Amino acid sequence: MNIKAIDKSKLSKQTVSFLWAAFRLILLIGISYTILYPILAKFSLVFMKAEDLTDFSVQWIPKHFTFSNIKIASEILEYPQCIAKTFGICLFVCSLQVFVCTISAYGLAHFKSRLRNSIFILVLATLLIPPQTYIVSLYTQFQHFDVFGLFKLFLGKDVNILDTLWTFIVLAVTGMGIRSGLYIYILKQNFSSLPIELDEAAKVDGAGMLKTFFAIMLPNTVPTVVMCFILSFVWQWNDTFYTSYFASELGTLSMKVTEMGFLVGEYFGNWASRTSSQGQLLISVGIFLCAIPLIVIFVLCQRFFVQGVERSGLVG
Repeated sequence: MNIKAIDKSKLSKQTVSFLWAAFRLILLIGISYTILYPILAKFSLVFMKAEDLTDFSVQWIPKHFTFSNIKIASEILEYPQCIAKTFGICLFVCSLQVFVCTISAYGLAHFKSRLRNSIFILVLATLLIPPQTYIVSLYTQFQHFDVFGLFKLFLGKDVNILDTLWTFIVLAVTGMGIRSGLYIYILKQNFSSLPIELDEAAKVDGAGMLKTFFAIMLPNTVPTVVMCFILSFVWQWNDTFYTSYFASELGTLSMKVTEMGFLVGEYFGNWASRTSSQGQLLISVGIFLCAIPLIVIFVLCQRFFVQGVERSGLVG
């Protein structure tokens, strides 16, 4: 009887383990399908001709294979120049933003102050308050930008920094960049998980605050910093909300894609073409061309991304 009971117990455990593994597999397949389907759908359109869109027998593989869509969409978007400009803007702004967020998170995690919790609450508030509530105020501040009245004192007037890169630089430096509050929260969790003895040992060895940060603390948070940089780069690359308000004239790739319908009509000299099958096809190709750099970056940096998520304290 005891042997039979043990066998039944093992069988029930194996059954539960199998069902749980099957459930996780089905869930993983469902999530993967949800994420990959839009990318695969856009990819299948890249090599189709316009007549394939109206052919109901064509689902994924085109009957009329062509590279002309990529060529025309690249010409409409001015793709090489636009992607180089967008990459440079995102690289500079995101590096500055993540650097400021890293220093802020380190201060909130390792420096004791009565205002530390209050400041951290304000950081979290930037995630909770919709940007639509203060976008007009920011627009006015950038239109009449001044630093403690110094511009009016020395120049005699304020400065309009709209439609320049300075808008994003100011947001990044002040910790108000796109999703900066999230990066500070993630990095603070990582810094808080590091033993305080590292700080104390550095002080005993005569290391100052900056040396402790750059030589000891920062190397232990590289995966999390890289993860925050990837997130920052992706959101900055895809941003149309802040860019449309503050820097619509910069000509970033995301803004070009949002204007793709008008650019298609301008390219063909016929505004009706933007609603045609060919126009809709080129818009889809433009969206895919915009997403390609992000896919490449994620594939190359996914190891750091996974490690960053594990060390940030957001899982487990």
